[in-house]
Amino acid sequence: MSLSVLLVTLMATLSACAGPLARGEAEFKGGRYPEAKQTFASLEGQESRWNDATRAEYALYRGLTLGALGDVAQAAVWLHKAKTIEDAHPGSLAPDDARRMKVAIEANEAP
Repeated sequence: MSLSVLLVTLMATLSACAGPLARGEAEFKGGRYPEAKQTFASLEGQESRWNDATRAEYALYRGLTLGALGDVAQAAVWLHKAKTIEDAHPGSLAPDDARRMKVAIEANEAP
């Protein structure tokens, strides 16, 4: 495969996940949790092809969305996925997102 074909394929893959991921985050931040849940669910299965930062961001916002909708058990699963990635690859999450994750995990674990 030529370098130019590889670059085009890589760019298409990155933009394919960036659009819906950014849309899901915007829906979450806008309080449109059901829409965000649907957007994130539509991306499931693709995350294995993403880099650590994108996977961590996806897991974090999917977990935050589920938590906002009251699905504490599933929120915990996704928040811990984000934490596992961040722990294995520090800096995968932006500093603000790392703080959001920490707060959400602590709130999720409160009795």
